Amino acid sequence: MEENVSFIPEIYIGENGNWFINNYDTGVKARGDDGITPHIGANGCWYIGESDTGVPATGPKGDKGDEGPRGSQGLTGATGPQGATGPQGLTGPQGPTGATGPQGATGPKGDTGPAGPQGPTGATGPKGDMGVAGPQGPKGDRGDAGPVNIADNLDTDEEGFALDARQGKKLHEDLQAVSSILDGAVLNISSYLKPSNDILAEALKTQHMLSLVSSGEYTINVPNKYYKYTLGIVLRRTSDQITIILFGRDNGLATNRWDGTSWSGWKIR
Repeated sequence: MEENVSFIPEIYIGENGNWFINNYDTGVKARGDDGITPHIGANGCWYIGESDTGVPATGPKGDKGDEGPRGSQGLTGATGPQGATGPQGLTGPQGPTGATGPQGATGPKGDTGPAGPQGPTGATGPKGDMGVAGPQGPKGDRGDAGPVNIADNLDTDEEGFALDARQGKKLHEDLQAVSSILDGAVLNISSYLKPSNDILAEALKTQHMLSLVSSGEYTINVPNKYYKYTLGIVLRRTSDQITIILFGRDNGLATNRWDGTSWSGWKIR
């Protein structure tokens, strides 16, 4: 509360001889033996001696005065100490993707990484064509003589026995006799069979487990000239297992096998 320092109280002696303050009779005689002078107490009221009159020594608060002119800008104070770090703020929304920067220079080549795991085995490819036979290699050194186990019969089936030459001669004579018989049969049967243009193509056409084929002067894919004007047998187990046997005019036998992809080639015995 602002005090009105310009307020001057009216103090005077009333007609009854008492002190009056602003027309208030204090009840204290102005003239007498004590001669006490009024004073303002700690509570802001007038005191006569030790007696509180309860009368304020200041007047009532006046109206607020007009605002004075704004003072000039004061000097900038010294920088205060660094404040404590505040709590982490919430993550803001993601901004838009920036434009792609220019291509950087190629870095140095890195070290070779470890080998990866073995991949699964691929499917087996088709059988390739038979390659050209290589040159005959040099003759090897003679090996140690093996045990001599000779079988002079056609009944022994134990492993490690060789067939006696006498049995071989007998087999050769038997084969010649069979071949002579077949020669007559070939001449007889071939008169009823039409010669094939392509002996191998004819063998692939057969649908029976056992079929007869014949060759003539213009038949192709026969082993050699001794297998023209002759007879053959086709043995068909499946479409992928076909064997053709041709009887040669020189008493030889020629075989060829089909595995579903290609012929093995003629083998003459």
